[in-house]
Order: sequence, then structure tokens, then C-alpha cells
Amino acid sequence: MKTLSSTLLLVPLLLTSLSVQRLCAAEELQSPQQTQEQHLPASEVAAAAKSAPQPAVDSRSMATPQAYQSSAWFQTIDLTLKRDLNNNGFYSLLYARFDAHSDYSSQPVYAIYDLISSNGVVRRIHTSSIFTLYGQSSQDWFAVETNLVSLPRDYYKLKIQLIDAQSGYVLAEMSGYDNATLDRLALEDQNSDNYRPVVVVHEDSGGSFGIFALLGLSCVYLWRRKQQVVQNSDVTQHLAAQHTAGGCNRVSAKTR
Repeated sequence: MKTLSSTLLLVPLLLTSLSVQRLCAAEELQSPQQTQEQHLPASEVAAAAKSAPQPAVDSRSMATPQAYQSSAWFQTIDLTLKRDLNNNGFYSLLYARFDAHSDYSSQPVYAIYDLISSNGVVRRIHTSSIFTLYGQSSQDWFAVETNLVSLPRDYYKLKIQLIDAQSGYVLAEMSGYDNATLDRLALEDQNSDNYRPVVVVHEDSGGSFGIFALLGLSCVYLWRRKQQVVQNSDVTQHLAAQHTAGGCNRVSAKTR
């Protein structure tokens, strides 16, 4: 009975531990990054979409792999990792460009960008401004270039969600879980990526020889100093002897 009671007591603790682990894995941090958005002017895209002929085949069948799509979807995605100043294989600048299509002639949307660490922590790095999708036009592409700060070095998954600007509903989603292009991105903080050169000084005549040479020069200096002191002492004694002898001579002359 005691064993059964102990087991029953442990079950809630185990469930609590699992719940905490799931919460940690699903943790989402607001970590906005320095991001520059790039896209063509809306008027130019709209004019191009009106003049372009309608595609004969629905482009959805050739779309890049994604977890979810509805009236809008990601058609293509291009990803580039840049700036590895310390040459350690991790990059501190992320460039992502996608072209999304819509079933409607025009549909205002915005994009949310998340980085997911190897232990499941989600960092929201950017929420874009509102832009418009024009049917299946290839001119309404949208790109961001992000300088990464306060980001631990890790292999990340990138997740991009396309949100309806009017309803707030998720229209499409893709990430490293379903698209290999967005998986295992080697990223780090740009401060960690700073190049710090290591200066190595090599001296052929350095080391113990240099120390002994310095000691030898010191001994020579001390010997010369001692010799000079001895010489000065001899000169002083000689002058004193001459002075004494001169005094005696004068005394003798007076006595005579």
C-alpha cells in the first residue's frame, strides 16, 4: 500500500514537470531586431498586375512547401545568411525574400517572422508593415534584411506567417519544420561576430638569451662603476700624499 501511495503521489509531480517542459518549449520571446524592409512601390506593382495576362495554370501546385495555406500562400522563398566576420560558420545578418500569391485580385496582408531555437524557444524578431498581394503577380515580393542582436549562438528554424490585415487571421505559414530552406540556420549575435585579430609576436633573439644579455650588460656596468670608484680613490690618496709631503718641506725650510 505504501508503494502504491508513493506512486500515486509521484504522478501529479511528473505531470507538472511535463507541463513546465512544454511551456518552456513553447515559450515565445519578443525580440525585435534591426530590420530593413524591401519591396516595390505599391502603385508600380498594381499597374504591372493589371497589365499582366492571367496565368493559364494555378501556381499553387508549384508553391514552396508550407505548413498551412488558404486564400493566400507562399509561392517562393529565398534565404541568404550574411556576415561571418570571425569565420566560425555562424552568421549575424539574415536576408529573406518571399513571393506570396492570393486568390483575390488584391489582398492587404502583413508578415510575422519568428526564430525557433534548437530547444524550442520562439523569438519574434519582426512584424512587417502592411503590403498588398495582387493575385498571382510576381512583382509583389517582400524582403527583409535583419541585423541580429541579443541572439544566442544556435541553429535556428525560421517561421514566417502571412496575416490578413483586415481580419487578423493566419492565411499561410511556413517554417523549418516543413521547408528545408528555413531549417538549421547558423546564427549568432552581431556583437559575438565581431572580428578580433590575435597578434602573435615572434622574436628570434628573445627568451632566456635576452635576459642573460641584460644581466651581462648590468654586470659590465657595475664592474666599470667599481673600477671608476677605485681609480678616483687612488687619485685622492695620491693628492693627499703630495699635500702632506709639501707641508713637511715647508716646515723644514723654516727650521733652517
